[in-house]
Amino acid sequence: MTLYDKQSSGYDWFIEDESCKRLSALIVFSESLKYLSQSLLEEAKKQQTDLGIDDIKWIITVPAIWSDTAKAFMRTAAVEAGIESDKLTIALEPEAAAIYVKHLPVDRRSKGKAGDVFKTFSPGSEYIVVDAGGGTIDITAHEVLRNGTMREIIKANGGDWGGTSVDRKYLDFIKCLIGNDVVQSIQTNTPHIFFEVCRDFENAKRTIKPKSDLKFNVRIPTELGEAYSKMFPGKDLKSKDVISINHNQQIRISFLGDKLRLAPKDAEEFFRETLNKITIHLKGLLRQKSGKGIATIILVGGFAESPVLIQGIKSAFPEMRIIIPLEAASSVLRGAVIFGHDPSLIKYRRSKYTYGIHIFKPFDPTKHDEKYKYEKNGEMRCSKVFSELVKIDEQITVGEYQQKKKYMIEEHFEDGNIELYTSTSENPKYVNEKGCTFVGNILTPGHNFSINEDIELMMCFGETEIKINAHQPKSGKTMVYYLGH
Repeated sequence: MTLYDKQSSGYDWFIEDESCKRLSALIVFSESLKYLSQSLLEEAKKQQTDLGIDDIKWIITVPAIWSDTAKAFMRTAAVEAGIESDKLTIALEPEAAAIYVKHLPVDRRSKGKAGDVFKTFSPGSEYIVVDAGGGTIDITAHEVLRNGTMREIIKANGGDWGGTSVDRKYLDFIKCLIGNDVVQSIQTNTPHIFFEVCRDFENAKRTIKPKSDLKFNVRIPTELGEAYSKMFPGKDLKSKDVISINHNQQIRISFLGDKLRLAPKDAEEFFRETLNKITIHLKGLLRQKSGKGIATIILVGGFAESPVLIQGIKSAFPEMRIIIPLEAASSVLRGAVIFGHDPSLIKYRRSKYTYGIHIFKPFDPTKHDEKYKYEKNGEMRCSKVFSELVKIDEQITVGEYQQKKKYMIEEHFEDGNIELYTSTSENPKYVNEKGCTFVGNILTPGHNFSINEDIELMMCFGETEIKINAHQPKSGKTMVYYLGH
């Protein structure tokens, strides 16, 4: 989740641990990836295979809603971990999951009728993938083309409404149970207790069933009760039978051994806000013009194993075909393996942003803002102008270059560099307006492109990453820029 909404360069990102100590995100991610890759090689050695690191193509899956910069950061972290860049592919999680479901035999689905997968992936059909993970809900939608490849019809979207948002609600409830003084003491002295509280809830929350008659039971770590008794000598946490939460709402509780017991309706309440956000967002997508033909929801990810989420989605969309694979939690992993063998299944995508470069133009008082006006060689000019390369939501063909755009490399580009920006607007005018983010310089110092001569820029959207080709016809020079590198 550290990378969820990151836009700028990742070299100054830091992650805090439970005790608020900071460490470079690049170190955290690269060391984690190094551990995973080395574990695989050690396992291969134990099984007496001759598999070596040079024999492996690596696929790292990331949320589709991540920024281009965050995806590029993952590649950098993998290279730091010893994985060669040309043997690495970044795959988008909901797409990998869709690829897996597409290859599923009928008997590997836990929900849906026989023939649902065939209908979902027959030419002309449209479906939406909801990848419900721990941190994010990651959503994409596809239309199946005649040759079996897929066209993205709604650009990647979603939000931070994953399973951990339910865990946070439960943790807030526990904090109401023990009181602020105990909370402060635990956070200062023994923060691992709250980690255990969430881990125990993570295991138990899959047992919460909608409209159940059975009480919800969740283990409470012994240390939590000890911290409470230490703060309030002579008092026992297990003697409590009522908790006051939001606006003095009263919730009845009981204890049985080391288990806290709740009425099922109170346990379901931990899901309510998260479920509302997911269903409202999905309804908005299905009301869009591009979402009108969608007949199927594919629900995957670890959070997709929650009966409360499944029932919530079914209740909100009774007319939709719902497919949930038996291996919902590992659908992304399994789909990534298939994607590694055949990355050509996604043929068309929707651009997540408007991409463009910073240019300078002759000042036009009918078009330009006075604050960007400056004089050069006796001519009034306008700076900070956003010149569009690709528009947000534009359909793009995977692996093909978009239409070329011509620009002049002028002397006032420092070292000839050309600044690339993204924008969340359809028609941005200036590179410093709201929603615009600087990504990087397309050309590097010492590029030897001729000044005051035209260059041609073209964007190519690969399977999951983007490159920009800069070519100068007069000098014959070409340079390729990989977005975020």
